Amino acid sequence: MSLFKTKEWWRTRCGANETFDRHSLLAAPLFGKERHDILVVGSHDGYLRMYKPSSQWVDETKSPTNYKSTDLMIETRLDDCIVDLKAGRFVSGSQDLRLAVLTASKLTVFDVALVVESNEYGLPLGDRCELKIAYEHRLSKFPASLTVGPFGGVRGRDFLCVQCLDGTLLFYEQEVFAFVQATRNRLLAEPIVYVPRYDLFVAASSSWCLECHRYQSMAEWSRNKKERISGSESDANNANNLEPDSTYNVGEAVLGIEVVTLSSFEVGIVVLGERHLYCLRDNCASVKYAKRLEYKPLCFRAYVIEPDGKLMVLVIADTSTLMIYEGSTLRWSAQLPFAPVTVARVQLEHLHGVIVILSADGRLEACYLGSEPSLFVAPPLHPRGYDYAAAERELSELRAAVSSKSKQTEDRTSDAGTDAELTVSVNASLDSDRPLTEKESEAEAETEPRPRPICNVAIELSSYATLDDVQVCVDVSKPLLVTDDFYALPSLCERHVAKIRVYLDGDWPAFSLDVSVTVTYRTDAGILRAVRKTSQLPLKTVLRSCPPESTASFVTVVKSDAPPLAFTQLFPEFSADQCQRQGWNALGLRQVHTGQTVTVVSGNAGNRYRVQSNDGLSSVLVVRRLTDRWGGKSEGRATAGAPSVGQNHVRSVHRRIDEHFAARREIDRITKEIGLLTSQLRNVERRMLRAARERNEGSLADTGLPFLFDRTCRAIFALLEDLAKARTVRERAGHELRCSVELLLLVTRWNASDEKYEVLRAAIGFEPRPSDRLDWEETADAALTALLESTKSTSSETRCSWNVLTPIASVRELNKLKTRLAHAIGRLAGTRESDIAEMEANDVVEST
Repeated sequence: MSLFKTKEWWRTRCGANETFDRHSLLAAPLFGKERHDILVVGSHDGYLRMYKPSSQWVDETKSPTNYKSTDLMIETRLDDCIVDLKAGRFVSGSQDLRLAVLTASKLTVFDVALVVESNEYGLPLGDRCELKIAYEHRLSKFPASLTVGPFGGVRGRDFLCVQCLDGTLLFYEQEVFAFVQATRNRLLAEPIVYVPRYDLFVAASSSWCLECHRYQSMAEWSRNKKERISGSESDANNANNLEPDSTYNVGEAVLGIEVVTLSSFEVGIVVLGERHLYCLRDNCASVKYAKRLEYKPLCFRAYVIEPDGKLMVLVIADTSTLMIYEGSTLRWSAQLPFAPVTVARVQLEHLHGVIVILSADGRLEACYLGSEPSLFVAPPLHPRGYDYAAAERELSELRAAVSSKSKQTEDRTSDAGTDAELTVSVNASLDSDRPLTEKESEAEAETEPRPRPICNVAIELSSYATLDDVQVCVDVSKPLLVTDDFYALPSLCERHVAKIRVYLDGDWPAFSLDVSVTVTYRTDAGILRAVRKTSQLPLKTVLRSCPPESTASFVTVVKSDAPPLAFTQLFPEFSADQCQRQGWNALGLRQVHTGQTVTVVSGNAGNRYRVQSNDGLSSVLVVRRLTDRWGGKSEGRATAGAPSVGQNHVRSVHRRIDEHFAARREIDRITKEIGLLTSQLRNVERRMLRAARERNEGSLADTGLPFLFDRTCRAIFALLEDLAKARTVRERAGHELRCSVELLLLVTRWNASDEKYEVLRAAIGFEPRPSDRLDWEETADAALTALLESTKSTSSETRCSWNVLTPIASVRELNKLKTRLAHAIGRLAGTRESDIAEMEANDVVEST
């Protein structure tokens, strides 16, 4: 942002709800240079307005008179959208300036007549003008811009060139249509200018190059076009291929081109790119100077200060800042009141060198550069002495006020709990709690699972006051799904009950049966509050009783000082199943959606249980319920239900990390291949479009481009299908990683203090969120690094440092993450890696 601001000289607004672009403003002396410049504005809605600013400085008010109603000379509406405006000598036998208006369907040249009006007392009422059509040309294509000049070196006359939307050029020698010319490398309309000194057209191409065409060359090419078409086949194919006289590679998109006369023997071509400002020599073959821009330019205007011949360029930045360059040197910058789409430098009646800007919504302003910066000047300090005793008393009063205010705020936020203005209760029950017989259990174990169990959840909201804007959100973990996870109530009075259903979807392992209900509402006082209630679904939602298995590959040992409890106390849901006999020391539980069996074995040698399964992810729910219920029923036992941290738990997390990372790398590989094929497809499309313009349809098949286009599209579609599958694999791998981390946190919880456990959960206990570069691995690596650094410090003060999140790109970096995880578990659990408990082989399942 600039230190200075422009000063307003004259300002108005052109219509309402109209749009404008960089071709909508024209400043030209239509009535002679002695009458100065006239501002002509054309909108996309077809309105044509002409202004003659009469603002002048008033010494009494120290400000200009600004806009008057008499400044508007004419306002009329044409039949179509106004595309471009130009002024020149467009009528044969006359040296007066005419106005050329390019609309969507035709090119019209107007005679502009000045009418001086006065009242009955002879006082001037302001100048008016009238428009009369001199001639017009109907256009066969949609136009994009208009270029005028003495084409061909004529004197005393100006010709017209209409650039169509597809890059085709239509030439008109005043009232007569001359010829049409299609240039190469032009897919869309690009900026184009005419250099009168060399009878040269300079235009930008789609390949980011500047191409120069002489008018005489294009005219001769057009005259000989019929002879080439009637000649040989090769000449017929190249009938429209006009090679440029010279080219210059700019290397970036061109926003605008202007021509300025530097001296009697030198012409400069000023080009505004997306990142640079160029000044090319008149032959368009070399750069006189280039200036790199550290901002995004919107528009520009080049002019020469006479008689010094200094080249000045006005550039508008996207921050609404006006930059004024002398050559490549920045001389001044000023802040504009709005972001314009075009800028001009005009000579008004009472002020020369005024900067006129026009915005996209029609704000038109004439301004000049001010010399006074808009700064806030701080007042001087009071010279009197400072009363420290009074300041201390005032500080004490302010602290007391802040403390009382904070206490009131805490009391107000806790009203929801103390006053119980909203009570939330969540009750869950299965559709059918009928126990299965032994035959039904065996049949269910041998055959495919029946339809997934559905659990009914009743959410009851009760309040003694009227609550508004009540919103209820229900959240469960995969593979659980709810029928209605969100609903809203305009108001709540007394009691409301909503019933939803929870069911299983897919064969993903379940690690939590929690149902979290969050209710937000607004009180009568307008205070927003939130209440959260968490409940658990029955175990029978995902588990069924089955015969225990004697062998397993994954074991979790739960030890305690309390005596072991019977399975009828630990898992009362399955106590009525006939498959469980008296005296058995093992309980089998099978997940209905995955088919995995989890066996809970009561140890003979000590007070412990062993939870074993062929899939460690399936045992998370059982271990969680076992530790919670054993610890809750063992009164006074601090170490009741403490699982041992085994190497298999850490290895399980490491394996899931590898699978998740491999899925991410596969997605990156497919994405890069799609990007390469997409670039290839764009190039093929560009060449096919160019070939379609230069050749007939029969010769297009001979180039092989349609075959290459079809093969590229098929390859992209195949990769898109692979990408969808890879994303599904990554999502499942992320869920399994979350399950293994939850099991690791569960066994670590009872072997570390609450503070250490919360630190470890904050570091790794979050759900993987797919993103472009960073995922679970990068976040966990940075968090574990900070955790290990904090545990190294032996002092009471721990310094926290931020770790930069950098993408993990190699297996070596991934192995460092695994090592940090193992070290963190060993330190927080109070053991070394070699002391991590192994499963004991003494616990076996008793045979029948």
